Amino acid sequence: MPMASYTVGSTVDGLSGSGLVLQNNGGSSLAVSLPGAFTVAAGLSSGAAYSVAVATQPSSPTQTCVVTNGSGTVATANVTNVVVDCTPAACGK
Repeated sequence: MPMASYTVGSTVDGLSGSGLVLQNNGGSSLAVSLPGAFTVAAGLSSGAAYSVAVATQPSSPTQTCVVTNGSGTVATANVTNVVVDCTPAACGK
């Protein structure tokens, strides 16, 4: 019987810029160009650790994206509660 494998992901909200790149565990990268659903990791087994982070913030327009629920351990189901919220970057003078 094959081992079950699971994915890590969920949604990106508020993205209007280009260039957003997410990473899982500092390794595999995922370029995200539109708001909505994403999967940053697949094929993970139960008990595997995950840590989703923003590797590159979007530009054009510049935005700041923050990951919520980005780390944990895969249980016995797909991880679907990782949320990336993007907001316009503050203008500095």
